[in-house]
Amino acid sequence: MASPNFIVIHTDQHRYDCIGVAERRTGIYTPYIDSIAYQGINFTSAYATCPLCIPQRLSLLTGQLPERHGLFANVGIPYLPLETTLPSEMRRGGYQTALVGRTMHTYPFDYPYGFEYYLPGDPSSDKKDSSDRFFHDLREQSSDEAGGYYGNGPHNNSRAAAPYHLPDHLHQTKWATNRALEFLRHRDKSRPYMMFVGFYAPHSPHNPPAEFFNRYYARQDLDDPYIGNWDIPPVSSGNVMSRYTALSEEDKRSLYAGYYGNIAFLDTQVGRLMQAAMEDRNTYVIFTSDHGEMLGDHYLMQKNRPYEGAVHIPLMFMGPDIPDSRTTGCPAGWHDLMPTILELAGLPVPSSVDGKSLVPLLKGTDDTPSRSYIHGECTHDLMFNSKKRPESTKHNYVYEKGSHFLTDGKMKYIWYVTSGREQLFDLQTDYQECCNLAEKPDYQQTLLFWRKRLIKELAGRPEGFSDGKNLIAGKTPRRTSDTITSLMEQRREEGFTLAFQHNPSPIQRMEFYNHLMI
Repeated sequence: MASPNFIVIHTDQHRYDCIGVAERRTGIYTPYIDSIAYQGINFTSAYATCPLCIPQRLSLLTGQLPERHGLFANVGIPYLPLETTLPSEMRRGGYQTALVGRTMHTYPFDYPYGFEYYLPGDPSSDKKDSSDRFFHDLREQSSDEAGGYYGNGPHNNSRAAAPYHLPDHLHQTKWATNRALEFLRHRDKSRPYMMFVGFYAPHSPHNPPAEFFNRYYARQDLDDPYIGNWDIPPVSSGNVMSRYTALSEEDKRSLYAGYYGNIAFLDTQVGRLMQAAMEDRNTYVIFTSDHGEMLGDHYLMQKNRPYEGAVHIPLMFMGPDIPDSRTTGCPAGWHDLMPTILELAGLPVPSSVDGKSLVPLLKGTDDTPSRSYIHGECTHDLMFNSKKRPESTKHNYVYEKGSHFLTDGKMKYIWYVTSGREQLFDLQTDYQECCNLAEKPDYQQTLLFWRKRLIKELAGRPEGFSDGKNLIAGKTPRRTSDTITSLMEQRREEGFTLAFQHNPSPIQRMEFYNHLMI
């Protein structure tokens, strides 16, 4: 049998409950995305092990967990030399490898990490990098007066939302689809292929075409954010990632219209890709997202939180030998994609990979879960609510340096690094995470069971979170800066003096990259 093809459709900031097949949110209708699950398998317990773009995308590229590859943040990341990546291994195995659209957040921007055909189109900033083909096409096909991709006001991390101000084909969602279809028409037909199609949606800017924005703006029955019995409204808006309470009712209505509209528009483009994929039945289609969006749940916005809105992601497969209409609750993550795709392609899995192949689950040959639970971590500095605050304080926040979570898709345990605060949720009856069971007498044995799991998981980590018997609060999480500094020290040559910065310039990034690759 000929080697199979692969189309990996990856979105950005897409909650699991915002796909139709999840059947959890009013108004979510994604027939084309759902068709992948109906013609294959839906992983109902897929999670982001670090719910931020760059750590997740590096896990996809390397098959490694953040604690192994060392990236925990979205800032201050010079280019890392990687000898073993999914696209490089597929290319060695005879595959034509392609990436179109949303990138892997690589620096320098135009370095392909093993992709043979590399067409970045990534409006993560409005810098209009010369190597970004999307902005190149945007400049050629729209006037300067249009203001580019963000001409209607919303930028890439804005809470604002509005209909897209340019024609649909100049929206990144449709542009990426068009370019992906071009690749399929003109690819090397003598070789199998693996194509990544990266969509920026539903990440902000929340700017779908007017048809899709208005569809949701007019609705009055959309679900309210999930607020738990443990939540306390923030006194001030705080960090940008916690500003839901600072939004007006009009802003909230527009926010949902923009987010849901982005998903609806995205779904139509997935339909176009599906039609093309079916022209060759020997093709696997994978749909997934790097992380979710809090969308006001627990008074929070964006990502980097241990709650379902941020960490629970869609993951579904269809293709040859995958039976129709199956679901599995096996915990899975992006680090599992590399070994899974390599095994399906008949290629060896490098020893550097942490992930587990999902092939037995895909093909129904073995329904045994590859793991009992999944471990995730959030390591940014955060402001969390605290009911036990001193009366003398002027606000109701406690400073948290991060958190860890464990889940098997049925229960979830959360531990906060600074305070040692614990949360326990029964996701089968309370996927909204509204009822914290950690302090309830009937759940103390369950709490102890999950705490022991995390103690074992964190034992031996350099942060000192666990001594093998207890969790130790107040320790400082590892930072990306620590990883980069260590790497620089290991590779430093005489006379090389580039110091790590939180935001190195493109020239510094390139200098560092060139040095490391000598």
